[in-house]
Amino acid sequence: MAQITKRLITESVLRLAEKKPINKITIRDVALETGITRNTFYYYFHDIYDVFTTFLDSCMEEIYEKNNGDNGLFDFMELASSYKKVFLNCYKTVGHERLSKFAGEKIRSLIMHSFESEGYLDKIPETDLDIICVFYEEAFFGLLMRWLQDKMSDDPERMKASLERVRVLFEGQLELLAKNSQNN
Repeated sequence: MAQITKRLITESVLRLAEKKPINKITIRDVALETGITRNTFYYYFHDIYDVFTTFLDSCMEEIYEKNNGDNGLFDFMELASSYKKVFLNCYKTVGHERLSKFAGEKIRSLIMHSFESEGYLDKIPETDLDIICVFYEEAFFGLLMRWLQDKMSDDPERMKASLERVRVLFEGQLELLAKNSQNN
């Protein structure tokens, strides 16, 4: 029952976040939409932001379990594009710097997970690892923001095709970077 209630709250917040910025969503809005009390909400979450970060952390765990290598990065991009309006409204609420930092942390953790699962993490010098992470954080967040702000990317088929091209173009790059780091 607890998981059902938690999921109900999460789905409600995500639906509301498609319509308005996260800072405009109230606990009362969630309670009215779900039929729960405010106390029930606070039993599971601290605030609306906690719902969003808990949701993303849960999605990240699924991505970690499902993927090795570059695919985790692409799955993160797919997740963001699936929740385009939510991410856009989050962007409007917290701003570029905070969303960039948050997304960057998720992207960095995917890269670290990828290198660790492939056995490269201990073999890459820390300076190289930092350069690789910063590069991918900036590149993927920049691409994500362009997609989110592009009205043409509202077409799911176009977005899917674009994501697939990114996947094809960047497939195997993390492994290549790890090997290049070891060679020098």
